[in-house]
Amino acid sequence: MKKVIFCHGKEGSPNGTKATMIRDNFDGIIPQMTNSYELIDFLNDLVVVEELAGDAEVLVGSSRGGALVCQARSKVRKVLIAPAWKMFGANPILTRHDVILHCKADDRVPYEDSVFLANMFGCQLIECGIDHRMSCEDAITEIKKQIKGNK
Repeated sequence: MKKVIFCHGKEGSPNGTKATMIRDNFDGIIPQMTNSYELIDFLNDLVVVEELAGDAEVLVGSSRGGALVCQARSKVRKVLIAPAWKMFGANPILTRHDVILHCKADDRVPYEDSVFLANMFGCQLIECGIDHRMSCEDAITEIKKQIKGNK
């Protein structure tokens, strides 16, 4: 079973829809992230993510968690879900093997921020979902597919 680290968003939790799906379908590790805008909390969470990444096959992050994952120094494949990298001042480290999932109708994190990342790093951007939460069936199906590595 694929080992997956999932970093939830600022308003998320280890018991949310995406976290539950990951735990039910993969060897999921879902740490409790700090629900904070403070830089020190972001950096402390980043240390946790980077430590866990060493044992993972895929790093997945949603919104604030996506900002953490996109900055994590790791060679592990990354799946970013509506990453709030600009909002949290993240310094992205991505490759063409990483993927970004984002909804054009997102009213919290601009879709254009993900277009910028995809263009800068050559990674794939997939439009899916109906809103920022990315918890609808369409988004959950795509998240699962990308974690599995299916094109």
